[in-house]
Amino acid sequence: MSKKLVSSPSKMAAGMALAWGCAFAASTQAAVVIPDKGGFSGYLNVGAGGVSVKSNMLASIINGKVDVGNKTVNNLAEDPNSSEGGAIPSLNFELSYTFEETRTQLFVGNLLEDFVAFDMSTLAGVRQDVGTAGLIGASLQSTSVDTQVWSDPYLTNARRSDTDRTSKGFRVFWQQFMSSGLEVRYTATEVDIDKERSGESLALSDAQRRLLDRNGDVSRFDMLYEFSSSDERHLVTPGLSYVDNGLDGDAMANDGGEVSINYIYKHNDHWRYVLNASYGEYDFDAANPIYAIDDSTTDYGISGTVLYTEPFGWKDWSFNTTAGWYEADHDIDFYDSSVGVVVFGMLRKF
Repeated sequence: MSKKLVSSPSKMAAGMALAWGCAFAASTQAAVVIPDKGGFSGYLNVGAGGVSVKSNMLASIINGKVDVGNKTVNNLAEDPNSSEGGAIPSLNFELSYTFEETRTQLFVGNLLEDFVAFDMSTLAGVRQDVGTAGLIGASLQSTSVDTQVWSDPYLTNARRSDTDRTSKGFRVFWQQFMSSGLEVRYTATEVDIDKERSGESLALSDAQRRLLDRNGDVSRFDMLYEFSSSDERHLVTPGLSYVDNGLDGDAMANDGGEVSINYIYKHNDHWRYVLNASYGEYDFDAANPIYAIDDSTTDYGISGTVLYTEPFGWKDWSFNTTAGWYEADHDIDFYDSSVGVVVFGMLRKF
């Protein structure tokens, strides 16, 4: 499946997605294909696994049911000193309806192509087949995994309070551009921290506290190109991305680039293997008022998935297991973070 656990809440949630979402549906196909016949189609993946997180910024996931952050920190000079986590459920799906005559498709859910790109948003939108020009589409998106962050993550030697982090936005895309393997897409997201109180516990001025505001807008531009072997047993999709985390606090705002690769190997009619990897570098816009330096981060992650189709002779079913790891290394150690996930699931296509 498909985009970080860092100081900004948007990248933090995406890092969870990379290691968690990375390949549940794991690309039995790499790009969208609208069925020839009209009607309903899609997939459902149900599973469970475990997550381990190191983060000073993230509090919990799944509406507070899984704690992934320490409730207290002793000082602001150290990176996270312990891992938190637990068992996690997994329920991912896409439901589509195709109008055969117009080659138009309406859809809702967690899309297969998003898992390839490490994104765990719920989308609802429309795709249109435009013949040799490719496939164009647009969609709305919102948070699909409830996430809580610390209201004031810089409170020391006392129990911190959590608050909801939500996001909403839209995406436009063009796949199989002019009958090639090129895909371009643009995603814009608004991030909202319900009770943003960063720095209230510190001796900072109002202006300095505003530099730590994690609310704001995130823009992402992706270019990917799919290469296929002549026998279609190997699919390789490298990608380039530019991400602008235009958050309200200049010390939290950052931008940078990312390179990624998705590799799919179809061994035979039953076994498929998927590998995802990414590397990114991001620079922050202003000096952090707590540490008096400009932050920067290097982010990298990898995940692997094994799929076995038609287990026990069950047509249209696939067993899948995914292991993923993601890490963000900051110049400011307090913001360092990592997440690891192992998930087992059963996928049904229809």
